[in-house]
Amino acid sequence: MTDISIYTDGGNRNHGNYAGGSVKTTDPSAWAALLIFGEHEKMLSDGEFGRTNNYMEIMGVIQGLSALKRTDLPVDIYSDSAYVINTMQQKWYVKWRQNNWRKGGKPVKNSELWQRLLEQVDRFDQITWNKVKGHATNKNNNRVDAALNQTMDRLEKEQA
Repeated sequence: MTDISIYTDGGNRNHGNYAGGSVKTTDPSAWAALLIFGEHEKMLSDGEFGRTNNYMEIMGVIQGLSALKRTDLPVDIYSDSAYVINTMQQKWYVKWRQNNWRKGGKPVKNSELWQRLLEQVDRFDQITWNKVKGHATNKNNNRVDAALNQTMDRLEKEQA
């Protein structure tokens, strides 16, 4: 049985902000997901303005899983986001759910997206989560990074 591989990435262009500053509503943000099944490939990407990098990282996984019709095949997800991979591998979401999507008394960031992601995850028989090094030698991670940057380029041109 062939596995389905999904490579995902998310990003934001935080223009003119100081390091660690909040995202502006005019900053382009995008996600990308590359679906691979045997010899078949499909690249998906979209974006919007004013979203954080982490938001788009989660959105890339949601969109990649949403695009799959077969839920009985093993799925291998590859992401350079420690935020996404650690949440899923270490099951941080279990405690978040138990605490009504609160952590340390405060709302969990991106809780609505985590809930959407878990709805998608629950559709599948088997998902394996894999951390890859971003902007390095992983060809498919570089491909999704390029795709989301093209989406942000398009958003910037439309905005101009």
